[in-house]
Amino acid sequence: MSEFQPPTLRQRAAAVSDLASDCALGSEKLGYLDPDIVQAMQDMNLPQLLKHGSMSTIKEFVDVCGILAEGDMSTGWCNFLWGIHNYLVGLYPDAIHEKVWQNPKTLISGSLGPFGETDRVSTDGAVITGRWPSVAGCDHADWLLLGLREKDGESYLALVHSSDLELRDTSHALGLRGAGSKDAICSSLHIPADRLMPASMTLVPYGALLILVIVGPLIGGAQAAVGEFRKKLSSSADQSLLLQLAEASAEVDTARTLVLVDADILDVNPAPNPFITARILRDTVFAARLCNQATGRLFRASGSSELHTGSTFQRIFRDVTAACGHSRLQWEGQSLPYAHMLVGT
Repeated sequence: MSEFQPPTLRQRAAAVSDLASDCALGSEKLGYLDPDIVQAMQDMNLPQLLKHGSMSTIKEFVDVCGILAEGDMSTGWCNFLWGIHNYLVGLYPDAIHEKVWQNPKTLISGSLGPFGETDRVSTDGAVITGRWPSVAGCDHADWLLLGLREKDGESYLALVHSSDLELRDTSHALGLRGAGSKDAICSSLHIPADRLMPASMTLVPYGALLILVIVGPLIGGAQAAVGEFRKKLSSSADQSLLLQLAEASAEVDTARTLVLVDADILDVNPAPNPFITARILRDTVFAARLCNQATGRLFRASGSSELHTGSTFQRIFRDVTAACGHSRLQWEGQSLPYAHMLVGT
């Protein structure tokens, strides 16, 4: 009699992905992830893969987010957000870990751009005001990490309890509707000093990691597009359609290879030197570009049958398009620094 083998991490993620696929339309209608999906993710410990003390790797985390997104990109997107914010909270003092992770399943969302402001950061903390747009996954989160800027000073991350914020539903987005993006708003809110961390200790050294993980869900979404298109074709399909499928699948495979190789590098050193950071940023936005090209190519080749709102392929196309609109995935902004380094300017 063979011994029982527990499911692997990828198998656990695939099981949740199947459920997420079944619930994707429902999550879109709700405007946030179906609670059953969140519970399944929690049962498999997927949002905790990058949590302080976890034995999982960055490469495994990126891979899992892609697997989830193959079923539903909003699910993969939320997992990437909750996971990377867990990682950032791990950079805070131990006392904060105990406060935040008193419940080990606590979910943390956020918006890292400096949309908040404060006059002064002191040993007593800071009084912050701000409006942070498009905070995905916030409906299920107890804490949010929010970027802010001190007047005439440094940028910080503030760890804020969700009960201290107004979450306003202003997002009626093209895609990722199930991720539940909302604006987080506060006015004259006091944040203790131990819940403030300078960007120079968090966002700057880990810049490559923070951007790389965004592309995990994109790879899954583009892979889902390849799968949907393949299901439409028969062995007697027109050669031009088969060539479209071959090119798109090559683009997705290339994107995945680029990103996972870079994830291996970050597993050795998550805060690499400026040259390696710039190269990883170049790779990341190029991978996003490949995913966008692959998905768009196959969607256009699918014809009018995919234009109705109930189409799975249309949802995939909308989700990939929305994700590629992320401000940190723009080619010019992320590739130029690497090019300047190559030519020594």
